[in-house]
Amino acid sequence: MEALGDGISAEVARIFTAKQERRQDLARLPYPEKVQAVIELQKLAATILRARGNIVKPWSAGRTGV
Repeated sequence: MEALGDGISAEVARIFTAKQERRQDLARLPYPEKVQAVIELQKLAATILRARGNIVKPWSAGRTGV
């Protein structure tokens, strides 16, 4: 990989750019879609937490009004 002037490789610069674009895309989502994304993340985390013995209950769309 070729390094850029500040010591960051082109691949790392590409990853940072993609990350920033993804954040901007998420920021432009309507509020209900953002809430639905949080619910999906909670469901994924709940699987792991339950395996650890924790009691968790992700939000549901009905509880959020979405």
